[in-house]
Amino acid sequence: MNFKKDFLVIFITCICCLLGSGNLFAQDVITKKDGKKIKVIIKEVSDTEIKYVDYRDVEGVVFVMDRSLIREIKFSYGEKIKEEGPNQERAYFVDDRNQNIKLNFTAINVGFTILTYERVIDPSSSLEFSLKIPGLGIKRDDTALSGIGFSAGYKLKIGSVFKGDGYRPKHISAGGYFRLLAGYVHTVEKRERFDFQGVQRKTTWTRSSAHIGIELGKQWILSNRAAFDIYIGYHYYGGSYKQEDNGTTFDNFFDEELRGGDIIGYDNNAFSIGLRIGGLFGNYGNATKNKKKRKK
Repeated sequence: MNFKKDFLVIFITCICCLLGSGNLFAQDVITKKDGKKIKVIIKEVSDTEIKYVDYRDVEGVVFVMDRSLIREIKFSYGEKIKEEGPNQERAYFVDDRNQNIKLNFTAINVGFTILTYERVIDPSSSLEFSLKIPGLGIKRDDTALSGIGFSAGYKLKIGSVFKGDGYRPKHISAGGYFRLLAGYVHTVEKRERFDFQGVQRKTTWTRSSAHIGIELGKQWILSNRAAFDIYIGYHYYGGSYKQEDNGTTFDNFFDEELRGGDIIGYDNNAFSIGLRIGGLFGNYGNATKNKKKRKK
């Protein structure tokens, strides 16, 4: 009988010890992006960080980890959370307006109107399309200017390149960027004047040029309504140039001037500079929902 009682006491004691130390087995596992796994007990999860303690010391120091460093969280009860980089998390930008139409004030000052439509692809990048209208701007002399131009560009946020998954802009359209673009400009300039002998001369310059280049800029967003954008860039171009002077035509190719409102160059090398102000519309949250529906 004594043996049975002793065995029962030992058995109950072991059960109590196991129940009392159950937290040793109730472990959460954090898998970092470098592959390292950490056994912890998670105390708190917020939008940007996780607070946890060592699973062997539940009353010990509370550690904090940025969620952008985490690939996966596995809780002790079996649920898993796979983390995305904060720059790809739609919830951060669900209320941001994702489309923008901008007017180039630099170009207006030299006789051009340039309208640019921007559409955000994701927090790291966007697409831009510009329409150039020569002659619709401030007229500086007696030259009549006309023609057409357009360009297309791809914007990549500088922060997304250097900060990786840790990058998250204040607004989905805001931040410094690189822009790769290609464009075409066709202009016709006409001028009538009298030379020193009093003879009237009519001169027409016709320029057609295609260019590719890279621009560096930064865009600020004000109250999710207005955009303020500045940029500079370098371009390589080629095309044709024709000058008609009182019925006599002179043709030259690829080595004459490029004039495109926000871009000017000579001998195949051109530089651009611009100041653009625009208004925002659309909604990034709705755009991503519609995109998912189309995929289905």
